[in-house]
Amino acid sequence: MNAATIAFGSRRIGKGEPVTVIAEIGINHEGNVDACARMIDAAARAGADAIKLQTIDADENYVEGTASHTLFAGAELTPEDTGKMFAHARKKGMEALTTAGDFATLDWVDRLAPAAHKISSGLLNNTPLIRAAARTGRTLLISTGMAEAHDIDLSVKAARDAAASGLGLFQCTSLYPAPPELLHLATIAWLSQRYDVPAGFSDHSIGPEAAALSVAAGGCMIEKHITLDVTRPGFDHAISLDENGFSEMVRRVRSAEAMLGTPVKSRTTVEAERAKALRRVVVARRDIVAGEVLGWDALGLKRQMPGVGGMSPSAADLLLGRRTRRAISRNEPVGFADLEPSPPR
Repeated sequence: MNAATIAFGSRRIGKGEPVTVIAEIGINHEGNVDACARMIDAAARAGADAIKLQTIDADENYVEGTASHTLFAGAELTPEDTGKMFAHARKKGMEALTTAGDFATLDWVDRLAPAAHKISSGLLNNTPLIRAAARTGRTLLISTGMAEAHDIDLSVKAARDAAASGLGLFQCTSLYPAPPELLHLATIAWLSQRYDVPAGFSDHSIGPEAAALSVAAGGCMIEKHITLDVTRPGFDHAISLDENGFSEMVRRVRSAEAMLGTPVKSRTTVEAERAKALRRVVVARRDIVAGEVLGWDALGLKRQMPGVGGMSPSAADLLLGRRTRRAISRNEPVGFADLEPSPPR
């Protein structure tokens, strides 16, 4: 397994790659395939790299009579429609994936060639399903909401024991909405370091701010809900962004990426030119006569006139005690070329 980057359809996620932005449609389509297609269109216009659904067989995942069974039973897409939505997303230049909640669903979803298999926070302890997903040979993206380190250890072990080809982890707070003080974006770097995998942020907060901040916290993938109408009741509409909000989030994410730059300190060509203009150089503090032995009384450290260079102050000590070979006027640069040769030892 390559911890630096992992496969994600035709893309890669991880170090050196652009942050992958996943538009989480989930079941905001409410079982309406046309609404789902419109959300895919909105995600593409907003700049998403991928869309994600939730493909949950209510009878296989929830006890009848529970709120979850009622919700998901009324918001299912058929395998045929799911395939059409995957194809529609790809036509728009995005990857497609979904959360499959049971073995039979995982099997037919895998035949649709998703970019990865998503393991939701609610499935984190379902190690039999994790092993089955790993054995497909596709990347696994696992959310870690409601988890402690021990829970994640077991899930990661299950994936690796089943020879997962790639593994990524999302920091996630399973509250809807998740308040800012409980987002714990610093956990992103901890996940990446502890498990040696790319890590990101599954965002259940309100607004676009946290997603952009997660990039600065080390996130290399972001999952955020999208909807056509944030005022629509039920499902995940209230914690979602509409097209305009999602577009603003993507803009902030890309801006954060640009601001971060590279982790190794270096300077740009423009900065190098600025250094020539702004940094101090060694000059004559006063007129210096030929044959004079240099001391600090004769040397100054000043910013020069535009276009005039000079020796760095970091080497100034090497001039001390040396004899000049020529007269040097006040404020002229002073360097080794102005000195008599050092006497042999």
